[in-house]
Amino acid sequence: MGIHLADGTIGRVKVVVVDDSAPVRARLAALIREIDGVEAVDEEQDAEAAVSLVLAGRPELVILDLHLPGGGGIRALRRIKSTPTAPTVVILTNDPGDFNRCQCLARGADFFFDKAREFDRVLDVVSEMHRRAADEGRS
Repeated sequence: MGIHLADGTIGRVKVVVVDDSAPVRARLAALIREIDGVEAVDEEQDAEAAVSLVLAGRPELVILDLHLPGGGGIRALRRIKSTPTAPTVVILTNDPGDFNRCQCLARGADFFFDKAREFDRVLDVVSEMHRRAADEGRS
């Protein structure tokens, strides 16, 4: 986790937040920016544009809503996870039923959280990614 640089140091974590709700995107991005070890937080509201952003920016973490214009979150998840250097993907949704959970996990989601009850767990994932990268850099 994290970017391993040629000199052996660990770079900071890059994150992409994808949600069609501007207030949710802004709140989540602001909270993530406060976490130590976060290099950049990019935001996108559209599934197709998000895939392009992920392919171009190569973040370590993508936080993805399911209900998005431009193809939907499950289609975006499938495309993102099919890349050779696929990032960790957290699904954060208001539609956390068993069907969606199974669909997302089967397509490679690393985490699946309910926006209403597990919003803060996303922040834990970001912090843990940085912690692990820092630990790997020390060993």
